[in-house]
Amino acid sequence: MSQKPKKHTQNQQKKTQSQKPAEEKHVHNTRPLPQKRKKGGKKAAEIIISLLLVAAMGYGGFHAYRSLKPISQDTENLSLVPGEDGETVPDASGEQTIYENIAVQNTQVNAGDLILVNDANAYVDNNASEIVSIYDKKTEHYHVSGTETSLRETAVDALNRMLEDFYVAKNHSDIIVISGYRTKDQQQKLYDEDLAQTGESTSTRVALPGHSEHESGYSLDVSLYEDGVQSDYDGTGDYSWIDENCDHYGYILRYAADKAEITGIQAEPWHYRYVGEPHATYMKENNLCLEEYLTQLKDYTSDNRLQIVNWDGEIYEVYYVAADMAADSTYVLVPPDQDYTISGNNSDGFIITVDTGRIQSFEENSTAETTAPEGQTVPEETQAETAAAPEENSEEAVG
Repeated sequence: MSQKPKKHTQNQQKKTQSQKPAEEKHVHNTRPLPQKRKKGGKKAAEIIISLLLVAAMGYGGFHAYRSLKPISQDTENLSLVPGEDGETVPDASGEQTIYENIAVQNTQVNAGDLILVNDANAYVDNNASEIVSIYDKKTEHYHVSGTETSLRETAVDALNRMLEDFYVAKNHSDIIVISGYRTKDQQQKLYDEDLAQTGESTSTRVALPGHSEHESGYSLDVSLYEDGVQSDYDGTGDYSWIDENCDHYGYILRYAADKAEITGIQAEPWHYRYVGEPHATYMKENNLCLEEYLTQLKDYTSDNRLQIVNWDGEIYEVYYVAADMAADSTYVLVPPDQDYTISGNNSDGFIITVDTGRIQSFEENSTAETTAPEGQTVPEETQAETAAAPEENSEEAVG
């Protein structure tokens, strides 16, 4: 039994060996089947091409995504996180600056030092935590009408520095802040009182409720207070120092007599508005009210920036970015290696202000310089020449 399988196996082997030449001959005489080899090569080539296309699409999509990557936004203080990709843009000196894309929530159009509040642009409540009592933070060389009189903290800090320097320069400590931040209800009361006094249907002395700069917390009214007696402030005499130097602290005289047709408010020599540096200097030197300045800024973009030499020689670059109102946020180009701020204009876009870190030397230019769009000229007067005395107005109004 054990040998039978062995014989059978040997016979099978012999049979297989005897048949093998015939099979080999049969295969040899049959036409080769190249289609199998060709089909495998084609499939491999298709796979390689597909992989290359997927890799290329993925690489392009990844970089597109990185440039449009959503950025978290702190609506309280415009805390912005830079994106990863950037765009190279030549600066005013011809050097290349890398700009990064960041996302700014469109609600921030209504926030910032440069928001315009007037009859056409209502104030939108924002960052109320920034509004603080002037009395709690004031210095000793000016007065406040009450502990509830308030401003935004940045405006209070600038006011303290300005009135301290005014005291050193002129030895006066009789300035009193009689009005700062107001609620809409407080503004309504003042507006109704003015209409009752004038008998008119509208007022040129008190802003519409909801449209007053006082509601923003960036504006204040001042008067004089000495020996318990309050008197009108007209910005003349020793007090002209404030108009001549308020831009050094980021303030402007908001309602000048020669701008009444634009602002819609008659002259108010007691009303000051905080806009920040270097904007206050540029506006004063070029005799622009806030409406005019914000309109002019729309001529400047990230690749065509307005260069401003501040009163202290520091060089800034400023440009405008229109808000993408079809989306929740707007992508804005900013320089990641330089300090910058972003302010809304309370209408349709953002103003980016970049501190270049450069200083204008007196050897290069002893007066402040600015650049203007093509076709426009920029006055070259010095600060002393451009600081015109404010209009006198014996009738104090609340704007």
